[in-house]
Amino acid sequence: MKENTGKSKYVILGMLARMPLTGYTIKKWIENEYSHFWQESYGQIYPSLKKLVAEGLAVSSDNTETGNRRGQILYSITDAGRKELSDWLREEPEIEKLRYEILLKVSFGGNTEPEVLLGHLDDFIKRNEKLVKDMNGYMEHFDALKVQGTDCTYSQLTALCGVYIYSAMRDWAVLAKEIISEKEVVRNSE
Repeated sequence: MKENTGKSKYVILGMLARMPLTGYTIKKWIENEYSHFWQESYGQIYPSLKKLVAEGLAVSSDNTETGNRRGQILYSITDAGRKELSDWLREEPEIEKLRYEILLKVSFGGNTEPEVLLGHLDDFIKRNEKLVKDMNGYMEHFDALKVQGTDCTYSQLTALCGVYIYSAMRDWAVLAKEIISEKEVVRNSE
């Protein structure tokens, strides 16, 4: 297990501020709600949970008596954890670092056949269309929860960001395909 020294503790504290959770539930929630902008592995979550408990920012309890299967450990945030989360929320966010391998491949595209890049771009378009659909699904889910009395405004805002990002990436890829195709037509006509 690797120890995480990054932002894992704040992700977990933010989630625990909503409700007590198990490590498994935290992982699944991150995969479903945050995967378009944040990833955490079990190897980051469980050591972070243990560290949060050791630092007094969270408490743990074996929740078998409340029907929790397999005796999973339920974690809850403490007042000290809420203060830690609040302090971190006031800090200026770090500058985001994007990594898109497709952009590297397009940048070096003069070293391969246009059909290769066009295929990569087709796959990228499909992937981003699916992600836009997923984000819109989350938006609908949050609307349904709002009708039931659960305020999901902030979660909905992150899903909305995903809609904009993935729509923009899809639109870029469509335009990139057009430019590459036009370049190939001009080159073949010479």
